[in-house]
Parts: sequence; C-alpha cells; structure tokens
Amino acid sequence: MAIELKREEIGDAYVVSIQGSVDIYSSPELRGALKAGLDKKAAPLVVDMGGVSFVDSSGLATLIEALQRVNGYDGRLVLCSLSENVLGVFQLANLDNIFTIADNRDAALGS
Repeated sequence: MAIELKREEIGDAYVVSIQGSVDIYSSPELRGALKAGLDKKAAPLVVDMGGVSFVDSSGLATLIEALQRVNGYDGRLVLCSLSENVLGVFQLANLDNIFTIADNRDAALGS
C-alpha cells in the first residue's frame, strides 16, 4: 500500500500526518517528510498516525532516528492517534516508554 503524507506548520509545531502502511518501502518518504520538520527544529514535531494501518521495524527505525535528532536540539517529538494495533507494536518493542504518545492531535500540540 502506498503512503500518503500531509505536512503542516502550526505555529512553532510541524505536523506530519500519515495514511497507509509505514514499512520498508514507505520509510524513506516518511524520513524525508520528518527531515523538513527536523531541519526547522520544530517544537513540537508531531507525527499524526491516525491513518496508519501497519508499521514494521523500518518504520520504527525511522521514528527512532527522528527522536534522536529532536533530542539533539532539545525539541519534542510527539506521536498521536495511534490505532490499537499500531500502539501494540510500540508496546511490544517497549517503545511506548521512550516516545511521547498523545491520544489525539490537539493533545499532541498542547504537550
């Protein structure tokens, strides 16, 4: 399945909304979208995963790379709107304790 990305700047925040599967084929495109927010040193950098149906290890690696870069400039990376299945992947990998995960976009922007 192809990935669709929407990028928005909301004040100092940079939001990347994802539709589709985040996998080995779509991770490079996601990396590019995140890079734009990282280059701006957006705070917060919000990744709206409400439309994500599947995430694999390469997708997780892309998000971990973004988290490391955000931490490098003392910013914040916030994931939001994770489905039960996607949240389960983060919990299985114990990444729910590393990432800031918000219930929805409004909560992510306010964090």
